[in-house]
Amino acid sequence: MYNQGLFKDWVPKPVMLLLILAYLFPILIVGGIYTANFSEMMSDLAMYSEYLSFANYASFIGMGTALPLLLRFKMRFRSKELMITSLSIIALCSVVIATTDSPYVIIFSNFVIGFFKIIAIIEFVLPLLFILSPDGDRTKFYTIFYPLSITTAQLSSYLFAKIAYNLEWESVYLVMAIIMLVLVLISVIFMHDLRFSRKLPLHQIDLLSMLLFVVSFSLLAYVLVFAKQQDWFASPYIQGATVGFIITFAVFLWRQKGVKRPFVPLSIFKRKNFIQGLILIMGLGMFLASATIQNTFTVGILKYNSLTNNLLNYAMVPGIILGAIYARKWYAKRLPTKFLIISGMLFYTLHFVMMYFLISPEVDIYYLMVPSILRGMGMVILFISIWFYTLDGFDMAETLAVASLAIVVRSMVSVAFAGAIYSWLFYKLQVQGLVNIADKLDAVSLSPYRGGGLAVYGRSRIQAVLTASKTLYGYSIIASIMLMVFTLALRFEKTHYRRLILVRKLLKGESIKGYNARVRGNIVESISSGAGAVAV
Repeated sequence: MYNQGLFKDWVPKPVMLLLILAYLFPILIVGGIYTANFSEMMSDLAMYSEYLSFANYASFIGMGTALPLLLRFKMRFRSKELMITSLSIIALCSVVIATTDSPYVIIFSNFVIGFFKIIAIIEFVLPLLFILSPDGDRTKFYTIFYPLSITTAQLSSYLFAKIAYNLEWESVYLVMAIIMLVLVLISVIFMHDLRFSRKLPLHQIDLLSMLLFVVSFSLLAYVLVFAKQQDWFASPYIQGATVGFIITFAVFLWRQKGVKRPFVPLSIFKRKNFIQGLILIMGLGMFLASATIQNTFTVGILKYNSLTNNLLNYAMVPGIILGAIYARKWYAKRLPTKFLIISGMLFYTLHFVMMYFLISPEVDIYYLMVPSILRGMGMVILFISIWFYTLDGFDMAETLAVASLAIVVRSMVSVAFAGAIYSWLFYKLQVQGLVNIADKLDAVSLSPYRGGGLAVYGRSRIQAVLTASKTLYGYSIIASIMLMVFTLALRFEKTHYRRLILVRKLLKGESIKGYNARVRGNIVESISSGAGAVAV
């Protein structure tokens, strides 16, 4: 067994840290579908965008499927074996995606990539956790890891968009495959062959529960992605997939009660922070999915290409850094997590407010930078705080099960559900906008001799998109305020009456120095009295 990390004894400590980062950066950004070249793939493959969205969600389902199995893998295989296998399979699947035109092959490859991606990530997250936070304080780790992860994703999206723009979208996958193979070579040279623990056989894995988990969430993803395209529940396919999801997920939960080693132990649902965390994660989906409104505006109205659109996302990076510093100082002062979550929602709300007033066909890209900074701050604060609260207080096995459901809900269910709502509302608002404009037109304005017809239709459509985007941002402001009020009403920790008194005194403009001194004096007196009593 080992306790000195992942690399051989002759590797210097600073080099170990550099190697961990060298692994993490490409592993964090590797994926089956890169949003930066989404449009290029769709047009080149003559494929519905829904298939690519489904493939993207399939990778998250794969990540959620692998998480409950990680401890079993760690006790059966060496870290070196897991890394070489995972990276090799990711490289192979990347090549498959680059060379196929079948949507089903792309979806399955994405699932496999997600499955082995999380195995590779966890291998390096655990050593990095002890490096960044030797005392086991997860807040220190989250305030570094999540900014690193989100920033890497934003920076890489522009790089991938540039590769796809100058070459072909297939080049992105081939480049990632080469990087994975280079990491395989590094693993062969630098990683040791020691075991994490005593070797245990890989058996008694509940394969049926795993299959039910995959099938149920795949059916749910199908419903959320294809519902709008197939006219929601008017489609027999959507109806069948919905019923299939309900049945398979119910059977999955029922099975967890009867097996010795459940895939996801139902005891986690008895924890208040897990249930409340899932609710907050669903709310987080609304904020994350709101990016579709901005993309529709920038692409459809401002005519930004993928490069310019991803360059705009660069403005999120300063916000991500500021948000991470804000969260770190918040936790350092041991302030309540509830209000950190609310502050993250507040930054997102300010982003919505600014975008509401900036919706215009003449707006300059530089005016969109400030709301992007606020969006970055809100995103990283919510990622850190909600994830910390949801996973707080569980042991290792329970943590993996909680993370499994939380990842699928955060990255697939919440985003897909909110995205479907946004898409449906945008369509309805756009149609209503066109109807309202049409009521004000007459035969003279549409006459071809007056430059009407198609020209009027084009201008009307632009106006309808602008109106729909502005209205959606207005709805988002209302929804985010309601979510903040809901979060405020939740009971997270025990009520700290001293803090409430301090807040009340500050609001009244009163000094708190005397109060703090009195509190400290009372504490000292009570301790002295207690000590004296014990001494007698």
